[in-house]
Amino acid sequence: MPIQCLISFGSNLGDRREVIAEAARRVADSGVIEAPCQRHVGDALVSSSAPLRTSRLFETPPIGGPGGQSPFLNAVAAFATEASAAEVLDVLQRLELDLGRERIVRWGARVIDLDVVLHGKLAGPSATAGRRGLIGGRGPAGSSKALVVPHPRYTARRFVLEPACDVAADFCDPRFGWTLKDLRDHIALDVPSIALVGGDAELRQSICQRLSEEHGITVIDPDRPGSAKGLKQWVAADPPMVLRDTQECLAVNAEQHCLPRLLARIQHTTEKERWPAPHQIWPAGWKWPEYRLEVEDLDWAIGELASAIDAMRCEIHPVTENGQWW
Repeated sequence: MPIQCLISFGSNLGDRREVIAEAARRVADSGVIEAPCQRHVGDALVSSSAPLRTSRLFETPPIGGPGGQSPFLNAVAAFATEASAAEVLDVLQRLELDLGRERIVRWGARVIDLDVVLHGKLAGPSATAGRRGLIGGRGPAGSSKALVVPHPRYTARRFVLEPACDVAADFCDPRFGWTLKDLRDHIALDVPSIALVGGDAELRQSICQRLSEEHGITVIDPDRPGSAKGLKQWVAADPPMVLRDTQECLAVNAEQHCLPRLLARIQHTTEKERWPAPHQIWPAGWKWPEYRLEVEDLDWAIGELASAIDAMRCEIHPVTENGQWW
């Protein structure tokens, strides 16, 4: 039975609009998309939607990476598929190569960037990894070449969440059960903020100190009432106590607590698992949006968190009226 898949497009090199349009056309013709659902209206058989549902095109500034980059064009597409997540990713990565993508510097300028954001109800590694339609992989379950979704960092990216709501506002992240509309609105509700979880206390405190010294991000104690008042952005070495109770966190009174927009869950990785290895993530332990942070390269991790803060509130402007740009 077909399931819903969400993918993202981005480009900030060359003829951005034409490259993204060509990518969308090739995805539509790739064979991974099922025909749209059909229903009878009187005697006529009517398609309920286009096979590839695309958002408006949005322009956003470059986030992180080398300076001097041009703005990005971004979009998101949703479609039904019987292909596994790994099969969809293979199609996208072949298209990237065909369209001239070169992976040289992370967060660097790129002709085209295609990602699997969501794939049905997949959430993290499991014993069924590699089975078609469940969790795909280009290697054994648990290996560095196994693909696991959702995308580990989309939760912080306004340039993904905003267009996603054009075509998939009701899609749910299977880890914490929120719709994409809920997540977008949650990120926009308050200033950009992240609380660290996982790892050890000394590491989390070190990360916070460097974010303060190198990027001017204020470090707070989220359990102190009013500690985030008036701040434009903040980070905490621990989540507030109220979020550690999974039974109560969705009923929290935000006015009485310093609630981060995201939890950044620290992950220790091996060299083979780091970028540009396929995405990996796991089910969240709490019903609160999470973001994965690899910490073996601490300099990179600091920059990644600073970029996540920026990406939550980056400027974003639609440049088309609808999704009919391809």
